[in-house]
Amino acid sequence: MRLKQFFNLIWNEFIYGGHLLSLGAVSIVYTSAILLNIKITWDFLVIVYLGIYCPYLYNRYKEFNKDFLTNPERTKHLKGFIKYIPIIIAFSLIVIVGIFLYFNKITALLFAIFLLLLSLSYSILFKKLSRKIIGFKSFYASLAWTLLLILLAIYYSYSLKNFPLIVLSVFFYLRFFIGTGFCDIKDIETDKRDGLLTLAVVLGRKNLLNILNLVNILTIIPIIIGVYFRLIPPYSLMLLLSVPYSFYYFKKSEQINVNTNFLYNVLVDGELISWSIFVLLGRFLLW
Repeated sequence: MRLKQFFNLIWNEFIYGGHLLSLGAVSIVYTSAILLNIKITWDFLVIVYLGIYCPYLYNRYKEFNKDFLTNPERTKHLKGFIKYIPIIIAFSLIVIVGIFLYFNKITALLFAIFLLLLSLSYSILFKKLSRKIIGFKSFYASLAWTLLLILLAIYYSYSLKNFPLIVLSVFFYLRFFIGTGFCDIKDIETDKRDGLLTLAVVLGRKNLLNILNLVNILTIIPIIIGVYFRLIPPYSLMLLLSVPYSFYYFKKSEQINVNTNFLYNVLVDGELISWSIFVLLGRFLLW
């Protein structure tokens, strides 16, 4: 019994503690580095992991009381160490800054600070714009995630004007838009109460899914263009497996007895990790 409780604790920490999402961010930059022919190093992967982990923990810390309504299991898990979250965030930030300074990546550090402030600012400053601008949350979050590619380029002195970077940025932005928009479905009631004009609240579940299905298909275009013009390698086509992946969890959400915690916290967030798996598999098969 104790062994089972231990593994449950590890699993809950991995899912609800933000580690799956942080690994997803690592997968994003790792995938991009492969496709852009950038030799990625451990230091940047640590920066990205902790850079996503900190805003996630801060958001959970700030929204702790509200999460009792929409995600009681996550809240129950975080309750055990909620008072230590500020210390964890502070230590993580020290590690991030230390790595930047040690490797003398000052320009990248400044952009990372901007990106971190952008992530933290939604809860502090920009959330109120979601009460005025329809879909602001999805557009904002998708932009913040996509800027990880820009951080990758700056860190490794890769030209921001290169078309391959633009192609991947468009693809990833659309993919993030799908994920963030879909996840808003589970928060419809609380977002309505808070007056947030998320796409899920304004359009309703059915209409939103119709739009996300269309966007899901449109994500094929930048990859096809990139491969056709030889901007990215042919095995980039493996990223198109993310299209049926999304169709799968869209369909899964329609089931009456669906496990919503698994659906949103594992399947949707897990898509980010699948991208690096798809690309590595494609490179192995087509190299």
